Amino acid sequence: MEEKNKFKKKKGFGVKLWFHDLKTILRKDLISTKRVKKYFLAGIIPPLVILIVFTSFTLINNPETYKVMVVDDDNTEYSNIMVNYINNITSEFAPWFDVIQIDSYQEAKMKLENYEVLGLIYIPVGFQANITANSTYIKGTLTLEVQNINDDYVKNYIQRLDEAVLTFNQYIHLSTGHIDDFALIAKKTYVIDQEVSENKGTVIGVIGVYGIICGLLYGGLNVAKEYNDNTMIEITISPIKRSAYIASKQLIAVILGSIVVTIFSLILFLIFHIEFRGNLGVVILAFLLSTWFHTCLGGIIGLKSKQTMNVMLLTIIVAILFWFFSGGFAPTRMLGDTVYSVSRFIPSTYWMEILFSETFLPNPFYVLPRLGILAISCICLTIIFWILISREGFKL
Repeated sequence: MEEKNKFKKKKGFGVKLWFHDLKTILRKDLISTKRVKKYFLAGIIPPLVILIVFTSFTLINNPETYKVMVVDDDNTEYSNIMVNYINNITSEFAPWFDVIQIDSYQEAKMKLENYEVLGLIYIPVGFQANITANSTYIKGTLTLEVQNINDDYVKNYIQRLDEAVLTFNQYIHLSTGHIDDFALIAKKTYVIDQEVSENKGTVIGVIGVYGIICGLLYGGLNVAKEYNDNTMIEITISPIKRSAYIASKQLIAVILGSIVVTIFSLILFLIFHIEFRGNLGVVILAFLLSTWFHTCLGGIIGLKSKQTMNVMLLTIIVAILFWFFSGGFAPTRMLGDTVYSVSRFIPSTYWMEILFSETFLPNPFYVLPRLGILAISCICLTIIFWILISREGFKL
């Protein structure tokens, strides 16, 4: 009994000691970061430059938000599934494409003819009945009418709709045991040029890159400056545990990153009149996971580089590459199959996609798997960081 009490006391003492180590390192990091202004400014200036340059670029080259109407006159199980496919695909192109569900076909047709929207997807009555009729002569049919089929963005969107039809066919095959021909009929009704008037996509992309840069820079700089200040040896021979040291680097990035991201996000949302439609808690969780991951990556860069100036250059380059390949510049589906394939292996992609989705087209089934991937990536990279930091002489 006495041995068990001793073990509990020892365990409790160890936890208190760990938090004491964390508090000590965190206080030192905050003081040094406040003293050396370049560490804090480094997280503000790069994304500000990106915003100015690429906002100007989008005003010339990027389209406004294309609105696509969906009219479901069938309103059955299968038609609802098809509408969900359309919504999920549109979310991949957010915010350049947006789906509006309208009950009246006549109203939708009028909006299309008045050039108020890009396209109209019509699901007629009998959609499910035709599919389940088990006849090779009767097909389930979607009608797609678009205003501007010559635009590359629109062509990519239509291509994804074709892929959605194939996915739907596979679902029918698995659920009914047979597959009927299912046609997506694209009718080119108008060819017009839509003026560029919005840059919301770039604004959200820049907010996304804030989270990446803050994690990389603050995680990397707070490790590299230990070598520059000749304090790394003192820390490694001290009784401070490596887990407390790593946690302090992540917390400093979250604290400073949260300040920068919150201020800039509020300013940009107000300036560009962006309506947030999703769950703020989900965005905060995604930001924390993203910062956690990028802090570990920045810490590894800091361990290997050991020079603050090198860390700044490397992290900015890595952040810009992540920004492009993770969909911050434009939805990865629009940038070609190669970019899209590469993006699946970059955790930053899932942070960007969650931010876009929660801002414009909230969908929990779209967001939850991406949160899971972010969490797993964080754990894996933290383990790698722990292994590398232990080679510097840190205690367990």
